[in-house]
Amino acid sequence: MRLRKWLILGAVAALIFVLGFLGWMEFFDLAGKDMSVLGLLEATFGLFRWKTFFPGFAKILNLGDYEIPLILDIARITAPWITLFGFIALVFSVVRSFATSLKVRLFYRDHVVVFGCEETCKYLLNCVKADYPSSKLVLLKNSNTPSYVCSTFEENPVIVGNLEDTDILNISAINKAAHIILATNDDSINMRLLKNIEQFFRNSKRSSTEIWLQIEDFKSYETFKGYKGEDPSTGIDIHVFSVFQRMAAQTVDSFSPDQFIETAGKGQIEIALFGLEALGQWIVLEAAQMYHFNNMKKLRVTVVDCNVDKKIEDLLRICPSLKRVIDIQPVDLLAFLEMDAPNLLSNVPLCFITWPKVQEIDFISRKLRQIFFKAEENLEIPKIVLVDVSSYQGSEIMKESLDSLNSIGISCSCPTGISIKNEEECDNLAMQIHNIYSHLPQKELEVEWSRMTDYFKDENRYAARHLSMKLRSLGLEAVSSDDPRDPVDLMAILPENEQILAQVEHNRWLARKLINGYVHGKKLDRKLRDQLKIHVDIRPWEELSEKDREKDLVVLRNTNNVFKKIGKKIVPSKV
Repeated sequence: MRLRKWLILGAVAALIFVLGFLGWMEFFDLAGKDMSVLGLLEATFGLFRWKTFFPGFAKILNLGDYEIPLILDIARITAPWITLFGFIALVFSVVRSFATSLKVRLFYRDHVVVFGCEETCKYLLNCVKADYPSSKLVLLKNSNTPSYVCSTFEENPVIVGNLEDTDILNISAINKAAHIILATNDDSINMRLLKNIEQFFRNSKRSSTEIWLQIEDFKSYETFKGYKGEDPSTGIDIHVFSVFQRMAAQTVDSFSPDQFIETAGKGQIEIALFGLEALGQWIVLEAAQMYHFNNMKKLRVTVVDCNVDKKIEDLLRICPSLKRVIDIQPVDLLAFLEMDAPNLLSNVPLCFITWPKVQEIDFISRKLRQIFFKAEENLEIPKIVLVDVSSYQGSEIMKESLDSLNSIGISCSCPTGISIKNEEECDNLAMQIHNIYSHLPQKELEVEWSRMTDYFKDENRYAARHLSMKLRSLGLEAVSSDDPRDPVDLMAILPENEQILAQVEHNRWLARKLINGYVHGKKLDRKLRDQLKIHVDIRPWEELSEKDREKDLVVLRNTNNVFKKIGKKIVPSKV
């Protein structure tokens, strides 16, 4: 039975117990009999064990002339039914739990097992259903997790228990699952669950199982990106993901500054961020890796928050080289709220709001628009993007508020459609970029790609994501091959732009390496280089040799081919 119903039943039982106790006190007082507190408690508990003593009990005590107090009468009639209902509910709960476990073990094959059906991970289940629409789901949650968290997924079996207990692996038929998602709110628990599952699969005959490990801490996330499992023979295919990183990547790509202002000038591009909690940190890190434009200037990020200096310090502790990539300007929230004009934000074309407290988002969003509208009387600039998170979903009040904010020029980047898997189109493009250097037939390329760690896949994924920005700087875009527009001859356009774009690409690559902890050093073999994170090309474009600069040109010169291989062509952008 649901925890809420148990709590309600317990509250009613407590009320009846109090009524019974007071009723006994009144009864014996009327009878002129003394009764100890222990005796009163025993008599009251007796009401819940079908010991309804009236009227027989009254006759034995020669109390036939005394009326039964009303509250005692209510208690003696109600208490046995509460006991009966609780017993039936308990039996039903045990039977239902056993039936659920039996159904999963006997009838579930190639299903998806999700560890961590918790309140803040609720939106993950929508993602999982979108990623695996034809697969059955089995949800595993800790016994102390509120039952309402999974209430919207009642059609799926929910198994309750200690997630770190190895017995739960058998109950969920994990050896028959095609996909396992470890998504509790605690990174360390997710890592321990992975170890338990790896140990379990050493004795399993399952040929292939895909595991998705959720890690929100940036350092741990990048570390586990290179993890492929302790024993490859178990058939486990391990991938690391962060829903916050997925949300940040989608938002940063969808609302790039070059879509709203000219980025080829000499001025520094600026963005603002409101809220530097986990999601805000990922927005900054994604922007630092992706926002590299033809002006060759470092991105400037203004962070508005409470206790902002401490939060920036925490971010720099996560990523010590971040200041080599971007300029960070802190602004205290109170100072911002006291502004009558944008002042420090006057040159900001793009603002992201990732504020964690729902009750404050509406106020901050409106205040931000008020300040800029008073200065510019324009609802289009700056572009204000509210990065919506899971807690807003399903709230009718918040939906109305989002509609209202949208009417005053505040866009909403929602997690709807966010996949825990990497976007297929981006992966296909990244795979073709990787093949510029490998020169493999498609089938061999797919095999090689599948064997790569996610860390090295990401090297190509970020390059693939940035191609759209490079194309926009040329007034171009990649579209489906069936688009009616005629393709452009990119090789005719590139020569006068390729040096600038190659430098932009080097800056992007350099930013990613610095953020991931690489330092400059002498040339090493690939394995040692990436273990120590020492790379000879961690230096400005001006210091690179012509040979090293060619590495940044080769992808540009193959842009037409990589898009063609994924069924796309390059055409002039729509005006």
